[in-house]
Amino acid sequence: MPDKPAGMLHYRRGGESAGASYPQCHRDALAVAALLRERGVRPGDRVAIHGDTSYAWVLADLGCLLAGAVSVALYPSAPVTRAIGTAAESGCRLVFTDNPGYVAGFRAAGFEVVFLGEGDAPEGVTASVGDLKSGAAPPVTEARPDGPFTIVSTSGTLAEPKLFAVHSAPLLFTMDRFAELYGIGGSDRLLLYLPLSHLPQRMMLYWGLAAGMDFVLSDPGHFVADTAALSPTLHVAVPKSLQHVHWRAVEQAKRTGGDRAAALRAAFGPSIRAIFVGSAPADPHVLTELLDAGLPVYEVYGTTELGMIGLNRPGGTRPGTVGRPIPWGQVRLAPQTDEILVRTPTPFLYGRLGNGGIAVEERPPGTWWPTGDVGELDPDGYLTVRGRLRDFLALSSGEKVFVRPIEESAVRATGAVHCVLSQTEAPGLGALLFFDPDRPGDAEACGAHLRDLNASLHPWERIRRFALIDGLPSIEQGTVTETMKLRRHKIDEIHGRGAAWQSVRRGPAAASTAPIRGEQT
Repeated sequence: MPDKPAGMLHYRRGGESAGASYPQCHRDALAVAALLRERGVRPGDRVAIHGDTSYAWVLADLGCLLAGAVSVALYPSAPVTRAIGTAAESGCRLVFTDNPGYVAGFRAAGFEVVFLGEGDAPEGVTASVGDLKSGAAPPVTEARPDGPFTIVSTSGTLAEPKLFAVHSAPLLFTMDRFAELYGIGGSDRLLLYLPLSHLPQRMMLYWGLAAGMDFVLSDPGHFVADTAALSPTLHVAVPKSLQHVHWRAVEQAKRTGGDRAAALRAAFGPSIRAIFVGSAPADPHVLTELLDAGLPVYEVYGTTELGMIGLNRPGGTRPGTVGRPIPWGQVRLAPQTDEILVRTPTPFLYGRLGNGGIAVEERPPGTWWPTGDVGELDPDGYLTVRGRLRDFLALSSGEKVFVRPIEESAVRATGAVHCVLSQTEAPGLGALLFFDPDRPGDAEACGAHLRDLNASLHPWERIRRFALIDGLPSIEQGTVTETMKLRRHKIDEIHGRGAAWQSVRRGPAAASTAPIRGEQT
């Protein structure tokens, strides 16, 4: 890691703003590397990191790099059993965590634990990163083997999550191209508040460290305040956080009678040069309003395994699409299914984890990689992601129905938090409606709203039956991923089979427990 006096990492410590220069960060990371060596970690060993975005998380990951270890990124939202299982499957012996409630579980499973959190370290941990003395550790001189630097997990939306290894080269190559397209450089200040277990976050972090950028390490509860205090030039968001900032700004304008566009600009600070949003489809109306307010927002698209696939970029932005295919690769649609296929020289997937080792993924350079997403390419070459392959249901008539827009309409019509369509043994589609237990759904009202909705739908898109679910999908239940995406196959398995289905046409009196008829295509 280069010494860049201009580069700073801004973060919170004890609720107050703090910061570390690059030289200080380097010294702190060397202290973590020395601790790992003292605990018997050697080049190629795997070390798990579990926690929210923080300066200590960065030190743990850099410490692994300096010690030659391979970090295993655990989602902070993962239930303790999932976190323990991933660390065990990866062959880790030592775990960093910032969650005191997880320490006993990790210890009981046989892991040595180093604490990342603030305050007094819980009983049973080997050390706390905050207590390490920087500058006392000698430089690590042993050469690091050329191989993967981290192990991450697939999202698990289509099947059980799978672990795979990532080399740094494709991430840094991708960021070089990003820098060219968006004019990113060492004078920028990047706001990071999504978990660093997400590869795009670390892709930008490590490239930015080499470029000498400033960083604002924040979290979902403080990023609005940190934006106001530190004026980042680059903002990385997911649609939900972008909508939250939009909502706050709009409400502020309503209360004060101020200009809506000015409130939106103020929400992102006076220095903002680029806002990147990805991970899920963003609301085109929100994007359009931000663009009209003069904010440079770019929806981008990629997958955990394949990296970047589509980009909106300066001079070529179209809300509702994920932009044009990456300039360094190609995209096409598979015949019949319209699955998005990508030919890229820089897939993030290095190798898959199995039987204690990493099997390197060998594919010819011209390979077309499947994404599992269904898309459309318009005449100008802009790509729209319609949904996952499993967002399509095959009816007994042979017709395929794209369910996501129907589900979104059903949520708006009924007031449910989530809607998941399934095919039941009775002909037609069935809707599982999930309500917050504090605001339960009313069967009679839902039936009436769905009858009204059906009037606007094609006959084979209409919802024939529905069931009210008193509770929300959860990570613990396995019905959402650790990045809060619905897992349709698990929802069918847990809630669909045996649900008390009610007829939309006849009203709530007619109920059935007919099971789900089959898997989605």
